[in-house]
Amino acid sequence: MATARTTTSSGVDEWAAANPRSRALHEEAQRVLPSGITHDVRRFDPFPLTIVRAEGSRKWDADGHELVCYVMGHGSLLFGHSHPPVVEAIREQAGLAFHPGGGHALERAWAEQVVSLVPCAERVRFTSSGTEATMLGLQIARAATGRHRVVKFQGHFHGWHDYVDFGVDPPWDRPSTPGIPPGVAATVTVLPPDLAAVEEALAPGDVAAVILEPAGGASGMIPLPPGFLAGLREATRAAGTLLFFDEVVTGFRWAPGGVQEHQGVTPDLTSLAKILAGGLPGGAICGRADVIDVLAFREPGAAKVSHPGTHNAHPLSAAAGTTTLRLAADGHAQDRASATAAALRDGFNETFARHGIEGMAYGERTMFMLLFGVSGDPLQIDPVRLKGSTYGPLYSPLHCAMLLEGVQLFHGCGLVSAVHTDDDVERTLTAFDRSLSRLQDEGMLG
Repeated sequence: MATARTTTSSGVDEWAAANPRSRALHEEAQRVLPSGITHDVRRFDPFPLTIVRAEGSRKWDADGHELVCYVMGHGSLLFGHSHPPVVEAIREQAGLAFHPGGGHALERAWAEQVVSLVPCAERVRFTSSGTEATMLGLQIARAATGRHRVVKFQGHFHGWHDYVDFGVDPPWDRPSTPGIPPGVAATVTVLPPDLAAVEEALAPGDVAAVILEPAGGASGMIPLPPGFLAGLREATRAAGTLLFFDEVVTGFRWAPGGVQEHQGVTPDLTSLAKILAGGLPGGAICGRADVIDVLAFREPGAAKVSHPGTHNAHPLSAAAGTTTLRLAADGHAQDRASATAAALRDGFNETFARHGIEGMAYGERTMFMLLFGVSGDPLQIDPVRLKGSTYGPLYSPLHCAMLLEGVQLFHGCGLVSAVHTDDDVERTLTAFDRSLSRLQDEGMLG
């Protein structure tokens, strides 16, 4: 069994020495940015990379190193960095108007694409981010049902607003961050993915919505049991509770219509972002017309959920989004990226075996996750172990070793695009082979 030791990795020191410009820029950033970063997940020891350019499947850091990228804009880039048709669409719209302060033709076209692709989508409302989309969706659910309680699942991530920032990381039974009022906890129930537990929670009839990542927690890091989505659809329908899929990551990635198309289970509400806006800021909530229409101005006295937002359906995001969704509509890009990800998972697992290291690569469709010290069926592995796998003592040594070999992972995971090539796969697997050898030589792996 592979065991992490406390030996300091010289690979970390070697990587730090090879990136003086990124170090200097990070030190400058710390003077004005908390911890020198603008997103918690970008924290990296000994310091984060500064990226200066990206194209296709590659990016270049401030010290001139070329890297195969598996971050892919946190999953927003199905067609890779700076995809020419998307760049041209943004450029054309920028020459017309950044922000007209009124309606524009692209917002209607963008919504029509969502309705045509996403099975549950009858109405669409755009936001500026995925977090905003889940926040608005839960408000819509409470208004539409007249109920106030929300059920979510252990390890599922839905952004950072108060009503979803519970049960993201173990221990599951408390807020993941300070600053959340105690009263919010009374309206949020965090459960394991167990249908009996869900049915018990729904029995009092006060749950407005059940929200989840339909591919599993953190986009499949914690997989769901077979049949769970179908069972959840039946249970929520029977209880008069809205089923809310968070497809911020998986929307247009698992299939043109997301996990709900791929699995054949249609929710009442869906939150979208990332690929929706082609790599620019943008999100949306979509779903049943009778539910989403609590946003509409109707007869006097009818319930109306308020939803302002300066950058809702921003024209530049709409230009990138409509172009991306047009390219993604036939499913070829998703299938290509999924085949590449499968080849990577197979190659990683062969490399683990060849080195005699207990570990595994797993995941579905266009994702891969790397887990050390355990192997087998992810459904049989402790969810705490799965969720914590990318932040253990091997995290920095592995990432530094891979970076030295020209590959950037995303916290022990990877999001694969349609433009990753066979050469990228070969380069990545060679990098992984050399990185495992390095970690073994440095005493980090037994």
